[in-house]
Amino acid sequence: METDRVTALPRVSIGLPVYNGEAFLEQAIRSLAAQTYPNIEIIVSDNCSTDRTAEICAALGETHPNIRYSRTERNLGAAGNFNRVAELATGPYFAWANHDDLWDPTYIEKAVMALDRRPQAILAYAQSAKIDETGDTIIVLNARLALDAPDPAARLKRYHDLFIDIDRRRAWGKEAIEGFWIPVYGVIRTDALKRTSLIGNYISSDTILLEELLMLGAFHEIDERLFFKRDHRKRSMRDSEGYDARAEWFTGKRATRLIFPRWRAFRERMRAALSLPVGRDRLRCASEMAGFYLRRRSEANALVKEVIANGGRLFLGPKRAAEVFRKW
Repeated sequence: METDRVTALPRVSIGLPVYNGEAFLEQAIRSLAAQTYPNIEIIVSDNCSTDRTAEICAALGETHPNIRYSRTERNLGAAGNFNRVAELATGPYFAWANHDDLWDPTYIEKAVMALDRRPQAILAYAQSAKIDETGDTIIVLNARLALDAPDPAARLKRYHDLFIDIDRRRAWGKEAIEGFWIPVYGVIRTDALKRTSLIGNYISSDTILLEELLMLGAFHEIDERLFFKRDHRKRSMRDSEGYDARAEWFTGKRATRLIFPRWRAFRERMRAALSLPVGRDRLRCASEMAGFYLRRRSEANALVKEVIANGGRLFLGPKRAAEVFRKW
């Protein structure tokens, strides 16, 4: 089932995957429809919702002809639905949107302007804040990530250093500001995005995607707070914190007996680096990917713990193993 009301070829495709998002969906879509940049399409992919999602989209579509609503025939899982909206995009620029977040009206316009002026950049994102159910700011998310170096390996190392700095701050008892995943909600050159593996059906696949994009081009940060990530009790990721629940959220299928998302992430990191053209960048990026696990002890430890935890799942069963390894 699909309704397509867009008549002119859009320059920016905004993909909004949704599953049972009735609580904040109307606010999110109105926030996107109010963008000052006129040449956009809003692609809503309804992943077999059982609430009022379809009704809300139909009503909004009556007054906003740039909304494309499509409902899947089966639950694709979060990863499949995120990738579906990217595959449906027709514009040279693309941005992902969640059904519960908000955007300043000038976000898309300023991101497109930044990319038009910087051909070396493949992604432009704004500084951000986390908001609550009422829209009030909870915390300001991390900014000034400095991911604009001309060298691919230098950009990759800078991104990894940000995560290592989190560990150091926590070890020193200091507050670690979150939000290094915020660029995934920026405006991306569609051709560059389609050179990646998109969102994988495993934990931390959005981080791997950002690393793939960093190897392809620079990120530009807009020095204004224009994106607002909503945190609330019914947020999908909050309901999917365990390994099994997270795996089912990503895939839309029952979790398998053995789950190795950390090892999958390691494999995908190395695959992405080794997929670069043969040369200096390929060697240095692959070296940085491997070195990240040596420099960030928690990543290396997670690989070992995952093997042990899966041994527990095999012999104790997923439920009992989850209880035993809960503190991991």
